[in-house]
Amino acid sequence: MAYNVNPFLERMSERTTSDMEFVRLFSPKILEKLAEDAFDGAVHVFRSAPGAGKTTLLRAFTPPALRAFWNSRNRPELSESFQKLLNRGLLTEGDSPQLLGVYLSCASGYADLPSSEGLKEGLFRALLDCRIVLRTLRSLGALLAFSSPEQLAEVSLKHSGVPDLQGIPALENALDLANWAEDHEQSVYAQIDTFISSESASLPAHVRFEGVLWLQTIQFIHQGRTVGSKRLLMVDDMHKLRRKQRTLLIDELAVMRPSIAIWLAERTVSLGTELLSQGVREGRDLREYNLDKIWSDAKGTSQFVSYAQNILDRRMKNQDVVPVGSFTQCLRDELVSSEVRSQVAEGIQRFRNEVERHQSNQRYTQWLARADQYTVDQSLESLLELYVTRILLLRDESKRQLSLDLTLTEQELEDRDSSQVRGAAELFMSEELGIPYYFGFDRLCVMATNNVEELLSLAAALYVGLQSKQVLRNAEPVLSPVEQDRLLREAAHRKHNFIPKAHTEGTRAQRLLDSIGTFCRDQTYAPNAPYAPGVTGVRLSRNELAKLTSPANPLGPAGMTLQKVIAECVAENLLLQRESQATGSRDSGTVFYLNRSLCVHYGLPLQMGGWRDVSVGELMKWMERRLTPGRKGLEMN
Repeated sequence: MAYNVNPFLERMSERTTSDMEFVRLFSPKILEKLAEDAFDGAVHVFRSAPGAGKTTLLRAFTPPALRAFWNSRNRPELSESFQKLLNRGLLTEGDSPQLLGVYLSCASGYADLPSSEGLKEGLFRALLDCRIVLRTLRSLGALLAFSSPEQLAEVSLKHSGVPDLQGIPALENALDLANWAEDHEQSVYAQIDTFISSESASLPAHVRFEGVLWLQTIQFIHQGRTVGSKRLLMVDDMHKLRRKQRTLLIDELAVMRPSIAIWLAERTVSLGTELLSQGVREGRDLREYNLDKIWSDAKGTSQFVSYAQNILDRRMKNQDVVPVGSFTQCLRDELVSSEVRSQVAEGIQRFRNEVERHQSNQRYTQWLARADQYTVDQSLESLLELYVTRILLLRDESKRQLSLDLTLTEQELEDRDSSQVRGAAELFMSEELGIPYYFGFDRLCVMATNNVEELLSLAAALYVGLQSKQVLRNAEPVLSPVEQDRLLREAAHRKHNFIPKAHTEGTRAQRLLDSIGTFCRDQTYAPNAPYAPGVTGVRLSRNELAKLTSPANPLGPAGMTLQKVIAECVAENLLLQRESQATGSRDSGTVFYLNRSLCVHYGLPLQMGGWRDVSVGELMKWMERRLTPGRKGLEMN
């Protein structure tokens, strides 16, 4: 077996990967998140940022992949995948795959069609129709395990249920129809090449998407029996179409009310600025799924950890450099005090210096006496207690004028303690003392922001560290928290530095994100940690968002640019869009959280929940001029 240099760098949906390799790396956990009615007759639109797994999901239902799953049904490592496909009714124990999945990409050809003054809808329909016919027949050949295209001559076509079609001929043999589809596709391209001249009378032009009508009604007969009766049409890369083509396709297919499932996959970038104000259009015949949000429900976080573990463990089996079976076994998730002894000592000394001015204050006598006990023990646990005490002491000091000057008891300190305060204390320790913060498998999964491509990129960076250990013949192929923290921060910096190259308004996008990051740091590292464990997003209220998305364009060109920059940041998963409900004193709105890897770059916590209101005017300034850090030192004085 050939092994990859870094198995985490290969993208599974790449067509160069063999079908057997594909099914070995495919994680069946994603099938658990697929809606129960996803294979029912309707138009199903899958949207997400790049790397969420759309193409991988679609490829899993093509005949070659399904056949590979079926052929490997007795292999222990693929039994889970087979069982889940079996439960969905897509495979059976005793017979070869029956689902005829037809995969069609919009990556090339369609956008080349001339737009002219009006959209050449007929030419677009004609091209899509002949491609549906051709891909269907090729998929049928794969389903029947034909070794050559000529074997399609063994398949006859039964047209008894097919409506009267004008653009697709009622041929009785599959090979003849495949030849027609190839010739028809070539004639469309010939028309494109000569389109500058006057239109030909023979110009292929269809008045409706007849390929779908044909696919859902035609019967394929092979050796006297009907084959491929359960069908799924998968149209990928919809974002490569022109906007009018996308709209036309979705609208006409929805009106058609197809009896088979039609999956349309596209990146959220295709929505453009509509992304910020899109309305709900879901209905009986049109169902929309956002892959970026399928892991964000109540169980989503733990399910994504399981999904991520499954993906990475499968990749680990595809290498022979690191002699460990599981990826999680390579990441130590506990930091011991001896690894950061000098930082702990420095932190304790800092605490002593900072509370010295309170030594004569009767109010904090018990708190400081309790802290003195921790200063003796030079451990991480003691240091955390001291930082918690410091935060609570500062909080009390800032509100002191509103309270009586009574001695605070240890019980009151414990009552004010919380997991949020401890989270902030841990973050402060990392910021001030350089103690590792970004390590452990759970935090790695959070950093991936529910995106498979990001997960693999981060894992690839960690794998490089593991390879280095092997080169140095380190006895233990395990990354320490210190090493993980360093490698993950470096990966986050690379992601940040790549933003200007991957964005049409890259420089502005990076300035805006940097400003949001600076703003969040100022809020997070306020000495009394008022928004513990920290702030990782900004919110536009409904009124502010209305200014940005208003057709009247009250903000002028700068507002339009900001709208475009935010929309692209959301589409590219650099900002995570979440709605916030109205409360008694606050209007509803939209929160834009920073991508979790960018949180690492800005030194922010990974939890989602802390946000602050901003105005559109502030964001416009930040986009053009990077916000200067205004944070005071973390020290108490």
